Amino acid sequence: MAGEGTNPFAHLLSEIKIGGETFKYYNLLDLKDKRYDRLPFSIRVLLEAAVRNCDNFQVKEEDVHNILDWEKKQNVAEGVEVAFRPARVILQDFTGVPAVVDFAAMRDAVKDLGGDPKKINPICPADLVIDHSVQVEFSRTRGGDDPGGGGSLSGQSCGRCVSYGQPGCLSASMAGRRPSSRSYTRGRQPHRHGSQGSRSRPTSPLLQSQPSSPAVYSSIQSGFPQPVFVCPPAVAVPGTVVVGVQQPWPYQPTPSTSTYQLSSMVSHISIGESPVTYQQQTGTYTPVIHGYQPPVYPSLQYTSVSGAQYPANYYLGPPYRQSSLPDSRAPTPDQSHKSDSESHCSVDVEDLSFRPCGTSNARLKLLRTQVAAESVTSVSETSSIKSDTSVTPSLRLSVSSLPSPLDVPGIPIQDEVCPFHERQSEWSSALQKNQELEFERNYERFIFLKWGAQALKNMLIVPPGSGIVHQVNLEYLARVVFKNESLLFPDSLVGTDSHTTMINGLGVIGWGVGGIEAEAVMLGQAVSMVLPKVVGYCITGTLSPLSTSTDLVLTITKHLRQVGVVGKFVEFYGPGVEQLSLADRATISNMCPEYGATVGFFPVDNTTIKYLRQSSRDEKKIAEIEAYLKAVNMFRNFSDASQDPIYSEVVTLDLGDVVPSLSGPKRPHDRVSVSGMKEDFSNCLGNQIGFKGYGLPADQHDKTVPFVYENQEYTLRHGSVVIAAITSCTNTSNPTVMLGAGLLAKNAVEAGLKVAPYIKTSLSPGSGVVTHYLQHSGVTPFLTKLGFDIVGYGCMTCIGNSGPIPEPIVEAIEKNDLVCCGVLSGNRNFEGRIHPNTRANYLASPLLVIAYALAGRVDIDFEAEPIGLGVSGNPVFLRDIWPKRGEIQQVERDHVLPVMFKDVYARITTGNERWNKLEAPEDVLYPWDTRSTYIKKPPFFEGMTKELPAVKSIENAYALLNLGDSVTTDHISPAGSIARNSPAARYLAAKGLTPREFNSYGSRRGNDAVMARGTFANIRLVNKLAKKTGPRTLHVPSQEEMDVFDAADRYREEKQPVIILAGKEYGSGSSRDWAAKGPFLLGVRAVIAESYERIHRSNLVGMGIIPLQYMSGENATTLGITGKEAFTIKLPEELKTGMTIPVQMGNRSFNTILRFDTDVELTYFKHGGILNYMIRKMI
Repeated sequence: MAGEGTNPFAHLLSEIKIGGETFKYYNLLDLKDKRYDRLPFSIRVLLEAAVRNCDNFQVKEEDVHNILDWEKKQNVAEGVEVAFRPARVILQDFTGVPAVVDFAAMRDAVKDLGGDPKKINPICPADLVIDHSVQVEFSRTRGGDDPGGGGSLSGQSCGRCVSYGQPGCLSASMAGRRPSSRSYTRGRQPHRHGSQGSRSRPTSPLLQSQPSSPAVYSSIQSGFPQPVFVCPPAVAVPGTVVVGVQQPWPYQPTPSTSTYQLSSMVSHISIGESPVTYQQQTGTYTPVIHGYQPPVYPSLQYTSVSGAQYPANYYLGPPYRQSSLPDSRAPTPDQSHKSDSESHCSVDVEDLSFRPCGTSNARLKLLRTQVAAESVTSVSETSSIKSDTSVTPSLRLSVSSLPSPLDVPGIPIQDEVCPFHERQSEWSSALQKNQELEFERNYERFIFLKWGAQALKNMLIVPPGSGIVHQVNLEYLARVVFKNESLLFPDSLVGTDSHTTMINGLGVIGWGVGGIEAEAVMLGQAVSMVLPKVVGYCITGTLSPLSTSTDLVLTITKHLRQVGVVGKFVEFYGPGVEQLSLADRATISNMCPEYGATVGFFPVDNTTIKYLRQSSRDEKKIAEIEAYLKAVNMFRNFSDASQDPIYSEVVTLDLGDVVPSLSGPKRPHDRVSVSGMKEDFSNCLGNQIGFKGYGLPADQHDKTVPFVYENQEYTLRHGSVVIAAITSCTNTSNPTVMLGAGLLAKNAVEAGLKVAPYIKTSLSPGSGVVTHYLQHSGVTPFLTKLGFDIVGYGCMTCIGNSGPIPEPIVEAIEKNDLVCCGVLSGNRNFEGRIHPNTRANYLASPLLVIAYALAGRVDIDFEAEPIGLGVSGNPVFLRDIWPKRGEIQQVERDHVLPVMFKDVYARITTGNERWNKLEAPEDVLYPWDTRSTYIKKPPFFEGMTKELPAVKSIENAYALLNLGDSVTTDHISPAGSIARNSPAARYLAAKGLTPREFNSYGSRRGNDAVMARGTFANIRLVNKLAKKTGPRTLHVPSQEEMDVFDAADRYREEKQPVIILAGKEYGSGSSRDWAAKGPFLLGVRAVIAESYERIHRSNLVGMGIIPLQYMSGENATTLGITGKEAFTIKLPEELKTGMTIPVQMGNRSFNTILRFDTDVELTYFKHGGILNYMIRKMI
């Protein structure tokens, strides 16, 4: 065996040439072991990581041999543990803030010990996406009567900028407009319309005219006197510049043709000294623009002029009257005597600095305005306009020099920022207000995270408003194959969110872990895992035309729950997999925690490669991915059965058996077909209280309750929908279901259907890409008409950030004990999670979310009952408006374009202007603000020395808690709202905060004082030392009962150590860092339990807490332990894994097993925890 630190598998290093470049990789085929090709593809990834990282300390040769012998070792009853070092870590902000706090505190400790604090950085690459902070406080803000104004026109842009192919930067005055079908073109070269040898791309059939709205017109006219730069333009042609004028006017749409009529337009265009030929052409064209069809401001017109090499990405159109000009742009004195009809406007392009949207040095010089009636065309193209010449400003464009197209990503608006960063129109106020509140509530956290983004190396922090962590990971962050200098190896990760598994759909192994485990990996440590069984899930057949990927994943979730896959890997295979898009696979992998597996893995295949191209990954990188994975037999052909590996067991699903479905009302795996929904909900009302029952007497089932909302009376009943949310990366990452929802909304609006105004509807995409293909396809106005406004970018309704519902509804529900419903496209629907007043919550596809919102209730038989009444009062059935699969697929092919991905993620760290304006400290060490109630320096390293401390026994400790079986991390870790009578509330009140400012424990994870007070604060905690259920315990010396924190604090003052007594499965449930950090801060030195959840036990060790286990057959009850005794735990100087440790109680004692299971864990404990170990290692 090789010595510690030496890789015994170095001889497997091989070279591979890809695209003329030479790379190295560990060639697992050179193991020359027939077992390799029998391994599941997911296990091959574990094997490669073990081979590459083998150092015989953290990862041992034994680990490699155990993984290679997986077929036998998987069946060992007690389980075989192996070490795994992921390639990277991904975090969201609720779990990421504590990690960054720890790194900041570690830097202080290193400095105090005489080291260089700059050395404290993540060793393993880490990505942190801020996505858990935004809430649906506002939605359906009222707008005009146009299709973009039906409920709220909030969120028509996403807070992201767009220039040509740079989605989102649309003038505030142009918000509410439908997209041009020609705003984007496929490939790198813009599409030439009307030019010889090219074919015009037809206008989308969705782009139809809508009535005008004077309310919107007056807002535009009075509110936006500045010139407007709209990017991208409707047409972009290399070597041209686009000039145009916007003008409000009633109009009738005309079909798009290849020739265009220009009237009452601009004149006098010069390009330096180059002559320009004007040529009249006639024809008609329906003007459309990126965003929405103009309700009253439709006349986007532009002239393309050829003759020089400069970019065409700019539309200049000042929607103002001369009198509206601000002082800085008013006519000069020598022009002030001229009338409107005599003056003219000149734009001097020499005086412009072209910078990306959101930057600050664009300058515009406007001189004067005039009315011109000349017709100007170009060789390339002109678009038509019929305008009211009394208010039409004209433009004179003088161009002498412009930068090259590669240097000009876009022009900002108002000299500084894109209006959708800081200045949204009045009909975009829901998104604006939600984002403002997000920054107001989380200002301290965001300042701190921005410090981390600047100070910490090897860590990317993605600002708020960018999307949901798992969707951003799928669309941008995932490497699929890592390249470390010249070494290639599979991408893999752990994340501090259970739905990290979504990335399995891209062929990347990853799963959720606790914060302490994540920090350990960030610090270069391996995680310990039990070699899993792998369930092969064989997919055959084809989905029916009416079924969606959401229906499929809900079917799989229920199926695998019945099979039982907890703690196992699931690997999908079979010919049916090729029928699934990458987004479909990601949807299935996303809900892995709901069906209970550790991962739900789809190996990389040609569909993966196709998606990488669609999401605009670099072609060179794609070539490396494909060549490497094929070289190590990790590239899958699902049609080739000879590639099928050995699985622990196999289950099968025929896609043809999948039917439209929901899941609920309280668990994600309780699937019910849409056809059976009415009967199922009726049964739930009367069933015994449980996961499928509410225990209501039969005479209460038909109760109706009238209420008044906005001066109109409505009726609530059991089954009424009060929240309908298209939310969560589970579905918003999937263009098929999102565009399907948009087409359903279009059909519904055209049929005259509406959603009741009291239903809280919302749309929270998982990334800006979604916004842009919805806009580009023309469906956004119809979604908006039904109230599905964009309200934010992040985990919102799905994690309970659903915000308030109207008070009359709350009152009606609470006073009448109504079972009202939420319908959401999320992944979890546990009772109380979505909203306190929605006792029933159903997971559904985005299409069904809209359908049930239109119906207003869940107890409907869509086959027999109409979904609503049309314009003429005729019944409309769901089947009448349900879009055809072929139609959805065609729209997806036309409107989900690589350039959208490229341009959204080109500014992933700079696209939020609020974030850009935050002034974070630039120090190497974070300047802690002692007044902050969000961010506080933790005391983990107080009194730490360079030398290892001596191992000390625990003398005369008292039991802080005496707990029973199955105490979960939910019981231990602070979560949810902060109760007004809790120790955490008293602490915050003493800091001058009012209850409305307390926020949640999740938002305050960066403050150890709050989190320590919230540890064991669960109202359902059963403690044998307390008289009743709740966060109370007994202070043994005084025999006083008090809050758990108060007792711990008194023990600390008395310098008295404490321990915890527990039963079986202590620490089960989701892995949470504060379930170990919290007890440490309460002074807990040891836990004595019958058994432990594996990860939680490891986390206790990571915090320096000793896990002891009763001998087999013994527990506190059999040993006669009441918890009121004093305990002495004698620890020898030479600790060994699994040794017997006696525990003394007065005149009697009992033995326990020391649950340090590896030498690495012993090392961590001797240092006082993993963080202390890493600090000493860095000095």
